[in-house]
Amino acid sequence: MTDITLKAAKTIVDAALAGATAKGLAGATVVITDIGGAIRAAERSDKAGPFGIDIARAKARTALGMRRSSIKTASVFGDKPSIVTGLNAAVGGDFLPLGGGVVVVDAAGTILGGAALAGGAPDVDHEIITAAVVAAGLAILD
Repeated sequence: MTDITLKAAKTIVDAALAGATAKGLAGATVVITDIGGAIRAAERSDKAGPFGIDIARAKARTALGMRRSSIKTASVFGDKPSIVTGLNAAVGGDFLPLGGGVVVVDAAGTILGGAALAGGAPDVDHEIITAAVVAAGLAILD
């Protein structure tokens, strides 16, 4: 198994925070995980709220667990709150089907980890984190 490198994780974090600033988000948090969902890098902007790390981590782990971006998972489970509640309980609170979490892959399609942004609307978070992953020379499993 290959995990995302620390250098790539830091590049994604920097690009995502720059993207959040460019979009006018007052506070944003970025979390990058390895393929097992453990945090590899995380950073909060100066005005980010206290739950940002938890939210971004849950979005990244949701993307990894479902093997698709969390915005797509949201469209599948949006009208099924009892399933969301059950899945969330089963994974210790780390199932959050809101846009902003993606699966990070290399050029060969090998999964390297997850990445997520919390701080804006779900579609904006998804757009920013996707661009940040691409800026690091990687891609997402959408």
